[in-house]
Amino acid sequence: MVEQHSNFSTPLRRHDYGGYRDYRGFGRLFIITFCLLALPAWAQNPTADARKSFIELSTDKAELYVQEQLLLTVQLYFNNELIRGELSEPVSNNAVIESLGPQQEYARVRGDQRYRMIERRYAVYPQTPGRLSLAPVEFEGSFRGANGRLQILRSSEQLFDLPVKDIPPQFSGSVWLPATGLTLEESGLPSDNRVTRGANLTRQLTLRANGLPGATLPPFPAQTVPGLRSYPEPAKRATDISADGLMSMLQQASALVPVQAGELRLPEVRVPWWDTASDSEKVAIIPERVLVVAPGAGINTQAQAPAVAAIDENLNNAASDPDPGSDTSSQNTTGGGAFWPWLALFMAVGWSITAGFFWRARRSRYPANKATESNAGEGDSELYRELLAAAGNNNPDTPRLLLRWMNLQYPDKGFQSWRQVAEFCHLPPLTDALAKLEQRRYSIEQPLEDEVSNNPAQLQQAIRELIRRPAGQTVTSGLSPLYPPAIDASQQ
Repeated sequence: MVEQHSNFSTPLRRHDYGGYRDYRGFGRLFIITFCLLALPAWAQNPTADARKSFIELSTDKAELYVQEQLLLTVQLYFNNELIRGELSEPVSNNAVIESLGPQQEYARVRGDQRYRMIERRYAVYPQTPGRLSLAPVEFEGSFRGANGRLQILRSSEQLFDLPVKDIPPQFSGSVWLPATGLTLEESGLPSDNRVTRGANLTRQLTLRANGLPGATLPPFPAQTVPGLRSYPEPAKRATDISADGLMSMLQQASALVPVQAGELRLPEVRVPWWDTASDSEKVAIIPERVLVVAPGAGINTQAQAPAVAAIDENLNNAASDPDPGSDTSSQNTTGGGAFWPWLALFMAVGWSITAGFFWRARRSRYPANKATESNAGEGDSELYRELLAAAGNNNPDTPRLLLRWMNLQYPDKGFQSWRQVAEFCHLPPLTDALAKLEQRRYSIEQPLEDEVSNNPAQLQQAIRELIRRPAGQTVTSGLSPLYPPAIDASQQ
């Protein structure tokens, strides 16, 4: 017996098995309905449960130069409320890595899954050419699941190696400066370049670079101009950190006093650098400036001229005026002649008092110096030992320690750089040793085996020579020795 259902084209077959009925059509309908309802869930990503957290790494360039800035972005995705979490920092054995501010948090959607995302940005500076390798960035956290149990999340990602190019051979500068932008500015001097002799001027030089830390900017070259006295102030360095990288600034102000009338030429300032955007060398230049110095002392001479002319006229009138009374003339002559002896006596007494004070001050000079040196001797010796230790280890702080130590010995000199110290002492071994130490860090030529690094005793020997042959022996101006005899004997 066959029955037709009004809503289905497939006939429903009923079978009797000992009193039991079997509807096979209803079974097929149930299976089809179940498949249609479950298919959307099966079509979802089968690894969705496994990607509860993951890390993505990205950079702003695929290759770079040595010491060029590389922007690294680390993004952590997770879709649970974390109880705790720890994301490691990128690490490299041949690169300097700087963090670009605090981390940022966002909400992102990947596929059909909504994630919370934590982003960190870094500036990476490879120090050697070849390949830049970073250690894997790892994350480990914990969250509480639906069943209330504590579950652990672990993710890891490693950046692919990046090629690092060496310094181009056509680069002409002595300090390698790879940057996306560099400017050189000058301010403080009059726009018409006209000054007077003895005027106080201030010249300020400012160097700005995009993509470099402030410590890598080279100091401005010392310039000596005849007829112009220069008093440079300590240079100021600053580094601004943003999500787009580092921006550094070097600023130095100098007080200038023209002491000679005429034309004074300030030489140009040149800073070669490498533009990483155009992959070419560029030079930042402050052009030569010619100052026209007027004789400022002439103003005083003109102001004094009328007074001198008036005195001469009075003397001439007194000499040509007839004197009717001999007694009055005698008294005037006597009074005028008595003035000059008194003036000479007054000046002689004044010079005598000045000479006495000078002799007394000169006599008490050495005991005062000995007392001062006895008070500062302990700290000075400790600084000297620290200086020798730094020189023996090729420590980059050696020039700074030498500068501090020399300023203690000559506080009136006001040394601002180790080059001024070397020029003052006239010791070629010291100059060569410090120049090589600086060259190992900033210069183009960075050999694997340097004379300074192979023989650190060379720099120590140069510093000891500075004590045994103080700068006062090479200059005929009668400078005081670097160490008094008592301290010098104790050092030997």
